[in-house]
Amino acid sequence: MKIVQTISKAKFKVSTPNVAGSELELDFNPIIKEKNLSGEYVIIHWQGRPKGDREWGIYSSHNDSYRSFLGGKINWSSVELFQLNDKTTNTLPSAVLIVPESKVTCIDGKAIVGEVLLSDVG
Repeated sequence: MKIVQTISKAKFKVSTPNVAGSELELDFNPIIKEKNLSGEYVIIHWQGRPKGDREWGIYSSHNDSYRSFLGGKINWSSVELFQLNDKTTNTLPSAVLIVPESKVTCIDGKAIVGEVLLSDVG
């Protein structure tokens, strides 16, 4: 289980209890600005640490929140891949998936992007 602390809008500290070096400072603002994102969307990324306890992270603009998930499912037709220029950017994350908020469903600790199937809820 990750501990998520909100620093400011679209900016979070994420850590794993009792795991040294696990703290990540995530700032989604450079991506939001570069892509000129507005409305309700989610940004999905892979957490870079701690090794052995990595998860997927999801930022939601709807309520300015961040969650971690072990797994998920993606219907690629509704997803945009985006990467900031890492030569000039030193914030995390720098490579993400951007999805309309209405296309994301969270069930049983999984994030499902796109159509939810009966097998997803069983």
